[in-house]
Amino acid sequence: MVNTFRRNIILGFCLSLAALIISSAASYVSIQKLLESEQWVEHTSKVIFGLENITSRIKDAETGQRGYLLTGEPEFLEPYTGSKDDVMGYIDEVRQLTADNLDQQKEFPVLDQLIVDKYRFIDKTIAERRRGIPVTITTLLSGKAIMDKIRQLVHRMEKREQQLMETRTSKMNRLAAYTPLLIVFASLVALVVTYAFYRRMKNNLETNQSLQEELERKEQSTQQHIEVISKLADKIAKGDYDTRIDEQEFKR
Repeated sequence: MVNTFRRNIILGFCLSLAALIISSAASYVSIQKLLESEQWVEHTSKVIFGLENITSRIKDAETGQRGYLLTGEPEFLEPYTGSKDDVMGYIDEVRQLTADNLDQQKEFPVLDQLIVDKYRFIDKTIAERRRGIPVTITTLLSGKAIMDKIRQLVHRMEKREQQLMETRTSKMNRLAAYTPLLIVFASLVALVVTYAFYRRMKNNLETNQSLQEELERKEQSTQQHIEVISKLADKIAKGDYDTRIDEQEFKR
């Protein structure tokens, strides 16, 4: 009886511990995946932001170039000054962020050359303006063609990143939806195991209580029988051989 009771305690403890470990492990893995997906979404956002900065800073250089070509005033070159270093810095940042993306890495040699060509064109037109050489429409159109190529290439890279963003966001949303369900499910499993263990322990205790009461009744009955037999023995010892056991008293 004691061994059975002890075995039930150990079994219930092991089941509860196993449910706790499994639910905790599952919740941990799910949360880690959610955090990982969130980091990838943030990573993709940084790449897109870096690509946007590349074209934005080149537009600043173009603005300064146009202002100077129209007026000849050096003040208009302020947006252009330092823009090339900024652009190259953004390119290096995006290159590092996309080091694991072969499709994106293949774009950088072309992008690098276009940037070189663009700033070479800008520098040339500014130098010619300083010497008083007028800029022709043909020259401006050639500069526009280079910028169009830069925009197309950067747009292609942004679109590729946006597709990754959609995939990663979708994955993150699924994990965000599944994680609470998993935690609730794990909690329900733990509650079911705990309740089952409680019911089993309760039944064991009730069974033990019934057995204890039965033993007490049998012990009391046995004691009564002993008393009846003792009284009968005393009477016989005193010479009362006609005495008989009262069956009603013996059955109590």
